[in-house]
Amino acid sequence: MSQAANASPSAVPHAHHQPTSVIIRPWPKIVFLYPTMLCAAIGWIVQLVMGSPAPVEGATAAVAIGSRAIGNTFLVVFFLNLLVFAFDFSRVKSITLIAIVAAILLGLGWADSIWEIGGGIRAVLGAIDVRMNTQFYGLTTAFLVIVFLCVMINTRFNYYEINTREILHHHGYLGDITRMPTSNLRLNKEIYDLFEFLLLRSGRLIFYPSTSREAIVIDNVPHVNRVEERIKDLLAVMAVRVQDDDQQ
Repeated sequence: MSQAANASPSAVPHAHHQPTSVIIRPWPKIVFLYPTMLCAAIGWIVQLVMGSPAPVEGATAAVAIGSRAIGNTFLVVFFLNLLVFAFDFSRVKSITLIAIVAAILLGLGWADSIWEIGGGIRAVLGAIDVRMNTQFYGLTTAFLVIVFLCVMINTRFNYYEINTREILHHHGYLGDITRMPTSNLRLNKEIYDLFEFLLLRSGRLIFYPSTSREAIVIDNVPHVNRVEERIKDLLAVMAVRVQDDDQQ
């Protein structure tokens, strides 16, 4: 989905809402693993309260059932999270995937009504018994937290700053900056992955500077709609200033 953000004087916000600059920090795809991190953290806390699931003979029935439920849930969340991480699900792909899943479920329901295969499927699913101990959940949570902290630190040194005069690309740990003017700047927004948008409201911003043949593509921008609105307000302010300068 693309949307052009052409500045117009009528779109100028009130004076006290006028932005002076907009900071855009692109994030790597690893941040979309935060559901796995949260699930591991919950599993770690619950496992601390319940106790270790191993050995099974020494565990109570409640501990065994709880550990199994946590392990199976973690496995499902991790699998779904990897799908989001590995593939881009556009609107068409997402609708197609949902339709395929619904068709499979309806087909299984129809087959169960004729051949009674539901019992076998439930037996196979019921045989899945995944259990991890407290250390697994704790270390998984710790590793992901460390990675996220490193990513957060890296975004402090690699980001884009847009003001009424120019686009500044801050990159490198020594403060390198690339500058491009914002005159006649065009902006497109694309939400190319529906599930990534649901997780972090993220999307892609594409800038077309008039002085450059190559577009500036910024992927994985969290809250992309909010960022786009701020940039549109900024470009509107810039358009009014240019119009005032021409009249003078």
